[in-house]
Amino acid sequence: MTSNEPLISSLAPFGLYGSHLYDFDLVTLDGQLLVVGTPDEDCRACTWDPVANRWVTYELDAPDEEYRLTELTSLCAAVVGGRIVIGGGGEHQGFAMWDLTSGKVRLGPQDCGTSSAVRADFGGYSKFVVGSNYMGVELWGPSLTEPDDDDEEEDEDGGEPEQPSPYDSLVSVELWCKSRSGSAAAAGLLDGRPVLVGGHPSGVVAMWDVEGKPLVEFDSLDRVAGSEDSERFPGATLTDFALAAVDGRTQVVAAGLRRLMVGDPRSGGWGEELTVPGGEIVCLDAGTVNRVPVAVTGAEDGTICVWDLEERRLLGRPFQKYDSDVFGVRLAQLHGRPVVVSSGRWSSVDVWEIPS
Repeated sequence: MTSNEPLISSLAPFGLYGSHLYDFDLVTLDGQLLVVGTPDEDCRACTWDPVANRWVTYELDAPDEEYRLTELTSLCAAVVGGRIVIGGGGEHQGFAMWDLTSGKVRLGPQDCGTSSAVRADFGGYSKFVVGSNYMGVELWGPSLTEPDDDDEEEDEDGGEPEQPSPYDSLVSVELWCKSRSGSAAAAGLLDGRPVLVGGHPSGVVAMWDVEGKPLVEFDSLDRVAGSEDSERFPGATLTDFALAAVDGRTQVVAAGLRRLMVGDPRSGGWGEELTVPGGEIVCLDAGTVNRVPVAVTGAEDGTICVWDLEERRLLGRPFQKYDSDVFGVRLAQLHGRPVVVSSGRWSSVDVWEIPS
């Protein structure tokens, strides 16, 4: 029988008022799973090796010399050339990227604040999916860097700078990130085609390809009485998204309030609604565990639930360790064992066994 206690639990080493991770991502470096997180709004980031329970902290250069503090409450991470690259920002700071070990800025801050950030893997390459305040969703390449001053100068033949601009490959779509979680928008492959899914400013859930072409708008759901923005945004009750293979086909997994839905991007229709125990959902992840499509939800009251999406049922009992918001949930493999990694407000980072 699966225990309802975490397999591994650890506090981030940042003192009483900084002992949680606002946001985190997962990377594999030299065969080892690492949690890469942001502890607060200062110029710091960290990694946690859950097997060795080893924390490493990193000081980051300020992305803007006129603004010395870094509002890093949203974070994504990728491995580029054997080094960890992170990206992120906050409500008042635009998206920026750093080399984690050196702390050097790779991409300066963008104009608008950052609502959410997560890495999406498209088979042979990855992108950072960034929800920007008032700017929709943008895709950035983690390997991009802004040219150094020397690179910006023309070569002796009067040609273009050797280092291309990172803005040349920027993709932006009209999706709307209501959630502050890394699951506010999702990206992946649909029939081999890279796609993004999230809330459209009109209030409905929409899917776009990464060239910026809209593909489908999902059926609007009934409004929930009293829900925030229910009059202005009819679809605003779904705020967090993931993609997963369900019944042999890539489906959209969507959550919000206490709803968990699975939708078919080919028809735009939703399946039977699942009611999630606990408080309102604030974060989501989905994937395949032992050939079973699984979703994990985190709620504002600290409840974490794991779901079998084919049988439309809750797996085991909810995890209940945190007293308030779950900041993030991720499905992962730890030494071949499927697990859930989570973080909570003023609480630990935890690794949970997935119930059977």
